[in-house]
Amino acid sequence: MTQIQAAKCREIERSKITDLLRGKLSEFSIDRLFRFLNALGSDVEIRMIAKPESDSDGKTRVIAI
Repeated sequence: MTQIQAAKCREIERSKITDLLRGKLSEFSIDRLFRFLNALGSDVEIRMIAKPESDSDGKTRVIAI
């Protein structure tokens, strides 16, 4: 899918697609990003697990399968 096709599919400006591809996510809410993924055929699952006691801070990971 081209950037132009993706922009038309989601009814947003092509420049916003470019921002997404470059990792410039500050202008997008989490909800909006999840809706983009859903529209592209992906399920989004949020799972919280206890962190190992050896880690001082919790971590955030994105795992695509």
